Amino acid sequence: MTDLTPAVLPPLAGIAAVLATLALALVAVRRVQVRRRLPAEAARRALHVAVSVVALALPWLFDADWPVVVLTALALVAVLAVRAVPALRGGVGGVLHEAGRPSLGDLCFPIAVGALYLVAGDSPVLYAIPLLLLGFADPAAALVGRRHGLAPYATDEGTKSREGSVAFAFVAFLCVHVPLLLFTPVGRPESLWIAAVVAVLATIVEAVSWRGLDNLFVPLGTYALVLRLLTFDATLLAAHFVVLVALVGAAAMLRSETTVGGAGVFGAALVAYLAWSLGGTAWLLPPALVYLLYARIWPAAREADGLPHDPARRPHTAHNVFSVASVGVLWLLAARALDVDLLYPYALAWGAPLAFLGVDRMREARPAWGPAALAWRAAWRSTLVAVVPVLAVVWLRVLAGVPTAPPAPLAATAAFLAVGLVATGGAALVLAVYKEPIDVWTSAFEGRLWRAAIVAGLSALGLAALAVA
Repeated sequence: MTDLTPAVLPPLAGIAAVLATLALALVAVRRVQVRRRLPAEAARRALHVAVSVVALALPWLFDADWPVVVLTALALVAVLAVRAVPALRGGVGGVLHEAGRPSLGDLCFPIAVGALYLVAGDSPVLYAIPLLLLGFADPAAALVGRRHGLAPYATDEGTKSREGSVAFAFVAFLCVHVPLLLFTPVGRPESLWIAAVVAVLATIVEAVSWRGLDNLFVPLGTYALVLRLLTFDATLLAAHFVVLVALVGAAAMLRSETTVGGAGVFGAALVAYLAWSLGGTAWLLPPALVYLLYARIWPAAREADGLPHDPARRPHTAHNVFSVASVGVLWLLAARALDVDLLYPYALAWGAPLAFLGVDRMREARPAWGPAALAWRAAWRSTLVAVVPVLAVVWLRVLAGVPTAPPAPLAATAAFLAVGLVATGGAALVLAVYKEPIDVWTSAFEGRLWRAAIVAGLSALGLAALAVA
């Protein structure tokens, strides 16, 4: 896949050419915006396309990293100047800021381009594919959603449309499939399946991103995903696509039994796919069971939520989903990076947030319950949902004679159950006693950090249980 391209211009001349082209594009879009009364969002997307086209030329303009690093730094300085200087913000900066919504997209864009060049500049196809998605799939989604969006869904910052997401997926598919098919030795079946998987995942990432961070997440995530999928054969790629679509469909169909709505459903499917693709079926069990059962195991709270017949009572978004999943995902990545079986601490990292959810819900449904009653009820329910399935996996490994199975399964079972009750009960007790300092006296982000810190510390107790096993 590596294809070093000789520079067509000296480095300084190339930098000057890129800066001049970007400046002309910005001025041209601004003039059209003012004279033709172009909507702010349309002007923003037009500049999005223009900058992406310019960025696509970088591997042919430069054969070293430093010019692109310089361009990235200059672009960030220019963006910050437009943000800070009122004359610039009200002039050419109107292309970026008249849309009136807070966004980090203008900062993320040059960072993404620079990072892509550093990791993939010597392979123009791998460099171009993420930029094509960034430059064309996102504007296509915005255009279709604005003109033809009839089926909205909620996001953390408003709404998007299903029509726009379908448009994003279609354009993303072409942006991956065509370059792989025409400019690489990748076979047609593999190219089709890679494009299909990337299109679905990129659409999910775009849907759950906030404040313009999709300008960073989509291109860098696409590069990492394509690089990994290129190592798979057609059969494995097809399996990934089938599982991914099945997870999205299951999350959507089961949403009536949850308090997760809108883009949060996509977030749940994304977390489930990460668990399955990086860990395997056993690692999918805790998040899948938590999503399926967290609203069912608290009947009184379920009734108070109006489930399953009140779709308006689904306040939890992608932020909430990622907050619940954050520590578990870190254990998953650690297990993958270190090649160590950390399934049990990972399960605890799902059980502890499930205990939090129980306390949150039952404090409203059963206000007479004290901290001890809340902690006990949350502990055994959370252990049953998140830990017991992992014990079933352990015993299957024992019966199958897997070398990694614990040599003393009974002792391991006792240790896992005991630590599971302690970790989940501890999480519930801490929240029941200190809910106001954690959730009321802090911002939403700070509250999520406190919860994640508690989950991280309690799930680490799983390492002690592994030592006993």
